Amino acid sequence: MTISSSPAATDGKLTTAYVLTVAASALTLVGLYVLDWFPGSVWGGQSFLDFRAEHLEGRADATGLDWYESLGDTYFQVGYVVQTAAFLLLPFVVARYNRLHWLSALAVLGAAWQTTGLIGAAVVNTTLAPVLGPIAGILALIGWGLARSAVNE
Repeated sequence: MTISSSPAATDGKLTTAYVLTVAASALTLVGLYVLDWFPGSVWGGQSFLDFRAEHLEGRADATGLDWYESLGDTYFQVGYVVQTAAFLLLPFVVARYNRLHWLSALAVLGAAWQTTGLIGAAVVNTTLAPVLGPIAGILALIGWGLARSAVNE
């Protein structure tokens, strides 16, 4: 094994890791920015950005929130931006020999942060879109594990 900042040589595990991380990135972006979070009329409902604004406006004067509700609110303030950036970087850093591969952990943490946000906001009666972020986090974790396995062989 040589020390390099370039990705490892392509093999089955690494190819699968790339496919999983690209799929995770796509799921995150589609879930946050394309699909509606709440059902509405035939052609449109409430998107994530609409829900985010409404949720934060409703919580502006809230007091006595539980820790997971406060943590969830921070997801709707800045966490979704961190998650978006982490998932955009994910396919490019997952198989690096150097320490950049640890940026992949941000994607998994972003998905966990989204899950905390969903629990804290009591998001129910939704479409499939809010669940895509946590699913993407699982795919990112599996992809990272496969990439680490391929790089360390």
